[in-house]
Amino acid sequence: MQRVIFDASFFLSHLLPDEKDSQKIIQKFVEGNLKLVEPFIFKLEVVNALRYAFASKRIKMRKLSNLITSFQKLNNIDYVYDFNLELLVNLALKFNISTYDACYLYLAKKTGLKLYTLDRKLKASFIA
Repeated sequence: MQRVIFDASFFLSHLLPDEKDSQKIIQKFVEGNLKLVEPFIFKLEVVNALRYAFASKRIKMRKLSNLITSFQKLNNIDYVYDFNLELLVNLALKFNISTYDACYLYLAKKTGLKLYTLDRKLKASFIA
């Protein structure tokens, strides 16, 4: 099974109705044809974004609850917890990105896996 990395923005584009749609590749994941390899912060970023979507009235409480319940049931995600923090910060400084975004970049560079993101700065950092 192919393994890839989605940053939170890419994954959220599938969950939130007013985000850009990255349907084709995310559908492969939903169907079980892709396995995600994610930094430990992925869960927190997704849930935090859903919380803010509710707070800004983009989604209703029932939708928030359903999305979180569905997200917790996903089992084709491997989480990585072991990061070299010095290298992580160096990437963040080098590319002027957050340490959160640097987690995805670090993981992609470390594993050689394809990184999917909607974040232009992160995408440019990965290409560099």
